[in-house]
Amino acid sequence: MNAPAESKTIEPVIGRYLHLDYGGRHYRIYFESAGRGIPLVCLHTAGSDTRQYRGLFNAASVTERFHVIAFDLPFHGKSSPPSGWQDEEYRLTADSYTGIIMAFIAALGLERPVVMFGKDRITRPHSVDRTGSGRCRPFRIAGRRSRRAGAASGCFAAHTAARPGPCLR
Repeated sequence: MNAPAESKTIEPVIGRYLHLDYGGRHYRIYFESAGRGIPLVCLHTAGSDTRQYRGLFNAASVTERFHVIAFDLPFHGKSSPPSGWQDEEYRLTADSYTGIIMAFIAALGLERPVVMFGKDRITRPHSVDRTGSGRCRPFRIAGRRSRRAGAASGCFAAHTAARPGPCLR
């Protein structure tokens, strides 16, 4: 008796851990990446993690032009909280948020990545690189908020295909 044929696919996503010292603390940051080209750092919304960008990691129309990278903030997803976290109150401030983003970008040696973010109140285009040094290129997801998995990838793919803009070329 013959077994039925099975279809198998291995996604092109690679997951790794980065050990990062920032603000006098040691962090173990989980990140995933796929693709080649312009670095595209995707920031998850509050309470979420890298799974938010699963659709984007698997969109060939995006990964053939962009090196898509998403990381879990400390206390989110697979990233560990720093040692001693249980002895203090957790507070995510704009400074700590943008600081860890810029430290992550620097640790990976990314040059002028596009930084994509959603509609969280704490994240604004000018706040990602607060120094105004031009070390990154902010990109905001257009369109209305959606809870569907992969919704962000659809907005991004449609936007970049229709009008890529100078920072994405």
